Amino acid sequence: MLLLLLIASACVSPVSADNKNRPVSKVITLLKDMVTQLQKESEEDEDVYEAMGCWCETNDKEKTKSITDAQAHIQDLTSAIEGYAGKSAQLNTEVGHLSKEVAKNGQAMDQATALRTKQLAEFNEEEKGMLQSISALKSAVVVMSKQNAAEAMLQDSAMAVSISALMEKELKLHRSLLGEVITPQQRRTVSNFAKAPENFLQTAAPSGAIFGILKQMK
Repeated sequence: MLLLLLIASACVSPVSADNKNRPVSKVITLLKDMVTQLQKESEEDEDVYEAMGCWCETNDKEKTKSITDAQAHIQDLTSAIEGYAGKSAQLNTEVGHLSKEVAKNGQAMDQATALRTKQLAEFNEEEKGMLQSISALKSAVVVMSKQNAAEAMLQDSAMAVSISALMEKELKLHRSLLGEVITPQQRRTVSNFAKAPENFLQTAAPSGAIFGILKQMK
């Protein structure tokens, strides 16, 4: 209806000054002003629409790109999580194996420590026995090295028995060690001496053979 009024007003011939003061003329003038204002607002709305359209298009592209990037990142993270989960399972399995190995090695170490402790005790005892044997043999060598030792043993049968018993004892106690320095013949000599010290000393040059064996044993 507004357009019809505008068309009608455009087609009306110029009016006189009197007609301008008529109510209809005032309405027409008011309508023309409204048309001008509406055209101005329409142009402003069109500018705003274009600006909003441009902003929406640009923002839509940015959001679309952000969504695409986020989805790609999610896929990467999902793949990484799966990889880490597999690696975690592998490491847990390795930890289990290593824990068993550590426990096994710990048990072996405990056994080895117990064995070494036992061997040390045996070694200390054997060393103590060795020192005692060396001391006893040394004393016997000193006795035998004296002048007329054979005659002394002949007169003192207890000395002969003591030395023969010592030699036989040490040969048995340190068989593997003394086997490297004492020959089978010397061993038989010691055995004969231990069986009958008094009779053995009455044979030819007995003290020299016994004295030589004692020094070898020491």
